[in-house]
Amino acid sequence: MKLVALFAASLLSVAAFAQSATVESQTASAGLIGKRYISTGFGWVDINHSSVEGLGAGFDVNVPVNANFDLTASYAYSWLEGVIGVGHTASVAATGYITRGDDKYFAALSTGYAWIENLFDKDHMVWGAEVGIERAVNEKVSSTFSVGYADDFGQHRDSAWDVTIGATYNFSAKLVGTAEVSLLEGGSIGYLAGVAYRF
Repeated sequence: MKLVALFAASLLSVAAFAQSATVESQTASAGLIGKRYISTGFGWVDINHSSVEGLGAGFDVNVPVNANFDLTASYAYSWLEGVIGVGHTASVAATGYITRGDDKYFAALSTGYAWIENLFDKDHMVWGAEVGIERAVNEKVSSTFSVGYADDFGQHRDSAWDVTIGATYNFSAKLVGTAEVSLLEGGSIGYLAGVAYRF
């Protein structure tokens, strides 16, 4: 809880500055990069060569700092079928992007802390990097393509590459549906569905 409280305090100070920043947070354009929002989602992973699936849920708070920079605080709860190795991850991410017409080219770096209940020596710092493009297809729909890498700072127990395609749909100026499909290193496939509220 200390980490979550720390991330929340940091986010509040950024949010105070972001209120005066020139960003797209109140527009009805498609996509979530450069927008102020909270989101929640549910994901599952079809693990290659395994009859057990990975499951997860979490939430994000994204705050634009200026017209080319976002900060995001996240929490995720994950488990395997049968509640094996219930895990938690709290993290923060910085995303820089350049807008060219309907496209936003972006790069993101994240860091955080992961811990797994009832397993010895499974608490560790983690980090990730991602590059990609978000395209506004029209006023309601956006598509995203990205390549990412995640790892820990220790024994590389969590290292993995992924390729992800995603989409958002504006149900209204405030409510946005999200979906992603990821091909993970090793042949596993991940799916994510969620909803975001822009404010």
